[in-house]
Amino acid sequence: MARRPPIVPARPNWSFQRTAGHKPPRTITLVVCEGETESEYFEAARLKLGLTTAEVILADNSIGSAPISVVQCAEAKCAERGGYDHVFCVFDRDDHESFGRARARITTLARRKRDPLPVLEAISIPCFEFWVLLHYERTDRPFRRCDDVVRQLSQRHLPGYVKADAAVAKNLMDRLDTAIEHANWLEGRAADIGDNPSTSIHHLIRHFQQAAQRA
Repeated sequence: MARRPPIVPARPNWSFQRTAGHKPPRTITLVVCEGETESEYFEAARLKLGLTTAEVILADNSIGSAPISVVQCAEAKCAERGGYDHVFCVFDRDDHESFGRARARITTLARRKRDPLPVLEAISIPCFEFWVLLHYERTDRPFRRCDDVVRQLSQRHLPGYVKADAAVAKNLMDRLDTAIEHANWLEGRAADIGDNPSTSIHHLIRHFQQAAQRA
């Protein structure tokens, strides 16, 4: 069972004890991203839903942006004194050589018999910008490259779109439910169209929403 980290000073040890008439403590979620675009987005989502930095921690990923590096960062964070209730690794297919290895490693960490980690993937194919596109339209059109997704975003919905823009991330928050609806529809199409395009980011956003509802 994961141990809790010392990096949340607002939640001292005694706060985890259940007492009569008190709500159980809130859970701690660690999110490890491959880039700044994703980090800006999830920070905007955290603020939009009123979750504190003690409830949602965006990891300082100094290991690297490759998918396997994201997983290694998550694994290292969980190995520190303390731990997390939920861990999400956010990365893209794009042209990353380690995409498959990263997904396999997540499965291994989550299913190992001794000290399994509460880790899940939150991935996008071909890239995170496809999840951004779902905030505006429902589509199952395949994309060869991330540049193709960015071009469609720029031409149809977000002129001059650039990555890692905090203002763009904030504006997307009013379209969260639309993006989730479109992602759920696309998930139901997976058996017919394969994994391009696809995303599981909506499961992470739903996790945020459920955490906010429990607050």
